[in-house]
Amino acid sequence: MNTFITICYIANAAIFFYALTRPSGMWLAADRNRGFWITTLAICGILGAAGLAADAAFLLLVLPRLLGSGSTAVSEDPRVRPNPFVKN
Repeated sequence: MNTFITICYIANAAIFFYALTRPSGMWLAADRNRGFWITTLAICGILGAAGLAADAAFLLLVLPRLLGSGSTAVSEDPRVRPNPFVKN
């Protein structure tokens, strides 16, 4: 049982740091709330095995949209100016 909980902590830490290192533009392009997901992963990660549900939700609901959105929210069109109110 202790091995399972240790694996849950390691998996949650890896997913948390992955989510934390994604740029804000990527979250905006994926239309997901960065603060909500990072807070959820952090709080649920403290709970050990209960954090496994948050990890699964992130991997199934958020990660495909983050990867499908590209690396930034900047438009490829040279006529479109970047939004000055968005942090990158």
